[in-house]
Amino acid sequence: MKKILLLICLAGAFAACKKGNNPPSHYDGVITGYDMRECASPICGGLLIMLKNDTAKNPPPYYHIGSTLQQLGIDPNTKFPIYVDLTYKPDTGIYATYHWIVVTHIEVVH
Repeated sequence: MKKILLLICLAGAFAACKKGNNPPSHYDGVITGYDMRECASPICGGLLIMLKNDTAKNPPPYYHIGSTLQQLGIDPNTKFPIYVDLTYKPDTGIYATYHWIVVTHIEVVH
């Protein structure tokens, strides 16, 4: 009896599982330029990027990247806007609530 009950519970658990809505692994983005605002707040500075295929609920108009073009492996003389394919993770530090991201891979799309 215990085995049957265990099998029913396991079958119910597997039936309740569903394939999640996985976010895309690569995003199409446009680096629009540097955030030139000068302020003591952590919401200023860095590069500004807009994501075309952002699946976040109520996404912001742009995200901040705390790196320079050279740090990202992009020629610093490249003219804005720069179209890119990237993967990223949200910044979980003190900038997390200000839409900062950490780029894990980026490639310029011509």
